[in-house]
Amino acid sequence: MRIPKLVIGAVATALLAAGCGQAAPGGRPAQAGGAGAASGSFTYAIGDEPETLNPVLQDEHTDPVTELVFRGLTRHDADNKVVPGLAESWRVSEDGKSYTFTLRKGLTWHDGKPLTSADAKFTIETVRDAGTDAPLSRNFRTVTGVETPDETTVKLTLDRPFAPMLHSLSVGLLPRHLLEGKKVTDPAYGRAPVGAGPFKLVTWKHGQYAELAAFDGYYEGRPGLGKIVIKYVPDDTARLVQLTGGEVDGANIAPQQAAKVKGLANLRTEVYPTADYRALMLNFKFPVFGDKKLRQALNHAVDRDAIVKSVVLGYGKPASGPLDESPYAAATPYTFDPAKVTSLMTEAGYAKDANGIWAKDGKPVRFELSTFAEESLRVAILNVAATQLKAQGFDVVPMPRPRDQVRKNWAGQQSFVVGWGTPYDPDSSVYGPFHSSEALSKGGSNFGEYANPEVDKALEEARSTMDEGKRRAAYERFQKALADDPPFVWIAYLQTLNVVPADMTGPQRRTLGHHGYGFFWNAEKWRRNAS
Repeated sequence: MRIPKLVIGAVATALLAAGCGQAAPGGRPAQAGGAGAASGSFTYAIGDEPETLNPVLQDEHTDPVTELVFRGLTRHDADNKVVPGLAESWRVSEDGKSYTFTLRKGLTWHDGKPLTSADAKFTIETVRDAGTDAPLSRNFRTVTGVETPDETTVKLTLDRPFAPMLHSLSVGLLPRHLLEGKKVTDPAYGRAPVGAGPFKLVTWKHGQYAELAAFDGYYEGRPGLGKIVIKYVPDDTARLVQLTGGEVDGANIAPQQAAKVKGLANLRTEVYPTADYRALMLNFKFPVFGDKKLRQALNHAVDRDAIVKSVVLGYGKPASGPLDESPYAAATPYTFDPAKVTSLMTEAGYAKDANGIWAKDGKPVRFELSTFAEESLRVAILNVAATQLKAQGFDVVPMPRPRDQVRKNWAGQQSFVVGWGTPYDPDSSVYGPFHSSEALSKGGSNFGEYANPEVDKALEEARSTMDEGKRRAAYERFQKALADDPPFVWIAYLQTLNVVPADMTGPQRRTLGHHGYGFFWNAEKWRRNAS
């Protein structure tokens, strides 16, 4: 019998906090007063609003509210490494098929009910069995059994190793006492969730704001901020107006807005790296994208350096694949090469027509390129990329659309300025968008319906081995196959810009995810200096 490896979690240091500022949810919160008062409130404007606050229904891109309301058995530190969350320690068997977690003692939900191993078992089994109802069910398909010998012990048995398991268990736990007997998609819970994170939801007015209050029973101690309000402002120009006009304390801003807040004495800008890339997603339901040489040519037709300089304004870098910001990065960059475009299109049987557009059998290469109309950065990328592609003989029609319209018709987008990327285990960045089993038509997040047997095989091998060398080799094969048969036209990795009050202490720089999500990863330690 093999001796299991022991992974011991660190016990968090309690944060003492007191006091809570008052605020009108939509406006600027008042500050708590008095020397040593616990720092008051923070109102933050963001562009993207989730459709639900249920963490297991969000596909790796955990929004700020969900991040603050929930905790999983594990979580991630400043280096995006897995560390203890609700579990204080765990053991992993040598064969990678058994995980035993020890929960912290005295855990409670926001409604005061005890949080026990039964809740962990309920969450894992519910997500696993939800299938297409919960996109993260793919992370628990290998779990064949969950045992709870006592209230603080959870043992998982797997039918085969699953390398991202510790990362996957960072998903927020669900309260059995509120969801047992209901579907995981229960809309009432998604609108008013109860979690065990540092902040509890007070109210969520869809399209307006979510108000959260510090949770006194949080296992690390009461947070330093008494209240956080997340305001949903899709238009980034409107966010800037609200920020500079004092309606909000902080905001996520676009690169072209950085100069407009620079030098304001009451604000400072936090610039963090991200694993968040922008690319042109190609929808394989449309025959125009069937030839991989054409897709290779599209990748050689864009000048990424020019886009980073003129659109991203230097707050980013050219992208070559989905794992550029991962330790497993091994992609070969596509270069801007008009001569290569010509040779690839000629090899594929295309010739330029009288209008200078590549055509084959009398059909010109013509497609719409869409994105969210409310996001000025994506629209700018769309316009510049479309111009560059037209200059190389591709008839690209720019067609920004309202966010709600896009979300209701992902399948109808011919191509799209997509954003993706997480800084955690590489599986979380690539399995969903690129494995054929995750196609949109099957309920997954592979929106372009991309299918490549070599990619599938490499992704499956990478997630099913605990051998680091084999994982690295599998991800190298994956990236090579993706470059040879590209589903996207890679554009850029972004930095994210978050403006916060000058008197805010606590935000800690780390590599963030899509939309800059993860900025609130240590918000329980944030404070506002009393004025």
